Amino acid sequence: MTIESELRAIAQQLDKEGDTKEIRKTFWRIVGKIKRLDAIDVTDEIIEKTAHIRNRLFKHNVVLSVNKGLGLFFFVVLFALIGFIWTLLFFETILVVFITLPPFLTLITLNGLVLVLIIFIAYGAYPWGRYLGGVIARVNFDGFYRYSPGELGLKIDYKSYLRTTRSRRKWVFGFPIIWIFGIFLILLPIAWFLNPAGIWTPLLLVLLFGVFYMVIYYKRVGELYRFVRELRIEREVNRSRE
Repeated sequence: MTIESELRAIAQQLDKEGDTKEIRKTFWRIVGKIKRLDAIDVTDEIIEKTAHIRNRLFKHNVVLSVNKGLGLFFFVVLFALIGFIWTLLFFETILVVFITLPPFLTLITLNGLVLVLIIFIAYGAYPWGRYLGGVIARVNFDGFYRYSPGELGLKIDYKSYLRTTRSRRKWVFGFPIIWIFGIFLILLPIAWFLNPAGIWTPLLLVLLFGVFYMVIYYKRVGELYRFVRELRIEREVNRSRE
């Protein structure tokens, strides 16, 4: 059975049975086969049918355009970064002068506030990492969808995702990880330069995010899992041609 006929069968089954776990499993198996094809063999019919089915299964609607969403998250990062710098420079002095907390509590309070601000920096910077990963991979996005009540995600334009090469596709998932860790590593020397007492939070977050990515990887979800999956597909195809 050709991939085109498999996709037609999945579409018909989806019409009859609706969205089921078995249909999703079969569909993603077909997508895996498509990713292993040479670009010349991935026809417009395959791309159109695959993108159509994927959009039926991916039920999140776009609520914000790419440009508006990126602009929103830019200002989140900007204000959080200003707060981060201001806190490191002045907040400890304010605590000592006006509240007179013991040194240990001052350290805890300072790092607690820095923790909140860095989380906002990471929250606002992550969509930019995903977008830049798409630029590297030559993959477009439809816009931002509501991933959860307090979180927006970038919806991939699946046609461009299938049309790009295996060597580029992985960076849609790999670059955001590098981007976030890079931001943490940049914040470390900034914190050390402005106020060494505030270095513990970014250092701790580097370790915690490393653990976080490994945990969700073993649950077979998240960017790291998808990045490794694309790497495996690329290596598998390259080995088969040797």
